[in-house]
Amino acid sequence: MNTRCPELREGCRIVCPVGELDLAAAPALRDQLRGNDAALPAFVVADLRRVTFIDSSGLHELKTAHARCEAAGGWLRLVYEHKAIDLLLDLAGLAQRFPRYATVEDARRDRAFTGGRTRG
Repeated sequence: MNTRCPELREGCRIVCPVGELDLAAAPALRDQLRGNDAALPAFVVADLRRVTFIDSSGLHELKTAHARCEAAGGWLRLVYEHKAIDLLLDLAGLAQRFPRYATVEDARRDRAFTGGRTRG
């Protein structure tokens, strides 16, 4: 997994992983979600539009970060457009926990995607 540098935008950490989110990439994803601080930021957007593959290891890191964000009074939101991510979230029973956002700005403003299924 390659990552573009995370950024902080108005108190929200934006993480943009690139490539595969699998067992080998899970530690890097965890580090990106947490940042350099010991405490996980309370508001995080994970822009997955450049992710080509995600398995249960990547999904586990997203679930863990989501739980920590919620415990701190925040949230973790996902930006994605690939049908495979929709399918993975559906199969894992996480579609309600992780609604789809079309853009980082939509995620920051909590404007979930309301169109049909995503593209493949």
